[in-house]
Amino acid sequence: MIQDNLWVQTIDHRISTALILFLMLLLLGNKRKRSGFTFRIVGSLFVLSAASWSIRFLIDHQLAVGVLQGIGYSFYIGLMSLLYLGCYAFCYQASLGELLYADLLALTIYKLAWNTFKACSYAVSVAGIPSLWARYSVMGALVSYVVYGSMCALACGILHFFKGSRDGLAERPMLVSAVCFISCQMILEFCGHVFTADNHALFLYYFCALMYTATNYIVLLVIAQLIRYRRDNEDMQSFIRNKMQYYQMSHDGILSLQVKCHDLKHQIAAIRSKVGKESFDKYIDRLEDSIDEYGTVVDCGNETINVVLTEKNILCSTYGVKFSYIIDGTLFNFMSEMEIYSLFGNALDNALESCSKVKDPEKRVISLKAVARGDLIIMHVENFFEEELTMVDGMPVTTKDGTGHGFGLRSIQEIAEKYRGVASVQAENHIFKLTVLMKP
Repeated sequence: MIQDNLWVQTIDHRISTALILFLMLLLLGNKRKRSGFTFRIVGSLFVLSAASWSIRFLIDHQLAVGVLQGIGYSFYIGLMSLLYLGCYAFCYQASLGELLYADLLALTIYKLAWNTFKACSYAVSVAGIPSLWARYSVMGALVSYVVYGSMCALACGILHFFKGSRDGLAERPMLVSAVCFISCQMILEFCGHVFTADNHALFLYYFCALMYTATNYIVLLVIAQLIRYRRDNEDMQSFIRNKMQYYQMSHDGILSLQVKCHDLKHQIAAIRSKVGKESFDKYIDRLEDSIDEYGTVVDCGNETINVVLTEKNILCSTYGVKFSYIIDGTLFNFMSEMEIYSLFGNALDNALESCSKVKDPEKRVISLKAVARGDLIIMHVENFFEEELTMVDGMPVTTKDGTGHGFGLRSIQEIAEKYRGVASVQAENHIFKLTVLMKP
């Protein structure tokens, strides 16, 4: 038993928090891993464990008084939470809002698992039921880790099941929420070490703490759902706008065609006249221009892509931009109409917005290619640009009003990730390149 106590008190007691937070670092990580991820994640485990062991060693040996220990443990929770935040940023690419949300979620799930085990342990003690393990033993430590791991996996599984989103979180509200959540948890930690005297009090404390952390978890789950609904709503709004633009374009095109046909009758009559015969070449040129204007209809094998490319082709002609494309539209039959509008519409809108600002007419060029390579579908868009771009986490910061990544590129990223792929950009020598890989 002495050896068990020694092992639990010198190792398990001091690094258990670090191990749970490391597990959360793996379970809550996004798909945008930084280069050298293996080195970074192993380094994070070492840093979390070293910091946890050192801080708890100081608390156990330097803060002997109960109140001081309570203060020490409350600050310990706050420091480990901040350290987790740094490790997450070290391993994954994420906005500040996403970082803060991941930190709160990790802390909440960690305390949910911790309080579940503690409440069950003291409930057994209060009921007088013989325990299958001693409190300070290797077996007790192993049982605790089984409970911790199971609760963490269950909580992350529920989050994944509801398919919540963490992207696009506003930074200021999340910062305020983080300060409030972590401060409350620090106060709760202080109370747990100061105002609990016996097993009955400890059971009541951990049960109340469990209810509190469960409520926090539900709140965070609801936040993720609200963000997803907001993003779905924005996607639908974009889809509807694209549809309306297409119908408006079709309506305008029909009216314009009627006007052209009306004018054409008069032009034919004029050509037949004596004066018209002398200006025959001029009338023919005008007629050819009218025909060229309606020669931009695209047929690539996918009706939705045809609509998008036809619209963008006409817009490019209007802005004096050369638009070339090589695409087999049947490759994208696995996608919904809304996803196709979002993918191609956002990619070409961004390219057209940048390209239309280029002063050199020879560089007003947009190139679109979409091909299959094995089981991968690759879409590649290139265009020239002149404005200065600021890259954050491998993505350009939007040049429109506001801050953060452009909504269009975030939407493209989500579509690529849905189909087990990735979206990446390169910007060098004033050439912007967007590459989207998908695996249907």
